[in-house]
Amino acid sequence: MPVLIVASRRDLAAQNIARELIRSKNFRAVGSSGDLLRAGDIFLKYVETDGVFTEKLNVDFTCDAVVFASRHRSETAEPALTVHWTGNTTSRADFGGKPRSLSLADPPRLRAAFIALEETCEVSKLNYVVTLEATHHGPTELGVPTLFVEIGSTETEWGDPRAAAAASEAVWKAATRPLQGRIAVGFGGGHYCSKHIVALKDGGYALGHILSKYFFEEYDEEIVEMAFKRTLGDCRTAIIDWKGVRGAERAKLLDTLKKMNIEVIRV
Repeated sequence: MPVLIVASRRDLAAQNIARELIRSKNFRAVGSSGDLLRAGDIFLKYVETDGVFTEKLNVDFTCDAVVFASRHRSETAEPALTVHWTGNTTSRADFGGKPRSLSLADPPRLRAAFIALEETCEVSKLNYVVTLEATHHGPTELGVPTLFVEIGSTETEWGDPRAAAAASEAVWKAATRPLQGRIAVGFGGGHYCSKHIVALKDGGYALGHILSKYFFEEYDEEIVEMAFKRTLGDCRTAIIDWKGVRGAERAKLLDTLKKMNIEVIRV
């Protein structure tokens, strides 16, 4: 089935990534509105809402996955290229989606996007950090795997054509060439998942949802179970950033995982 790439007209980075995709992948308009374009089985749609608040796709076909091209913000303002799944792991939903709800995740698509970002940065000598983020923000209810590929962290980087080229290639690879790996759900660590990046790169893992240490402030077994159920591929493995979870909280998680008969990998 098709894959849909989404770019918000409110988002400078998304617009630049979309422009590069149209140029490099020969997208052509579908209809007269100019909001929907196509290259083979891959569609590109412009939306008027911010990506995180895009709760409806308004397309007349079913797709396998949705990949959002997006900007990324951070307090450090460090040049960065990021990937992550969407979802709200606690009772808060400040940036789209529903509280305590996770999108579907298709791990080989995230793996393909991350590896593509790293390879492009190396070849192009692009001085950006390539990083993996924990599951966060909306949309959560699109009903298909929902992946964000982002350029951070300021307007300078959002408008950088080299970053747009790297991100566009990652979006394209996620859409067209999922990269298989050992499927796992991640737990612990901060918002930027350094230990899980090592598991992806050196351990050959393809990661679904990652629940950071902030999830444990409102620990909920149902969300743990949801993270596995909504990660495609019959996931039965958890990768835990061992030092990135407090002992008492880790004990609760291990008890839950034992009841679920989940393999535990500590990193």
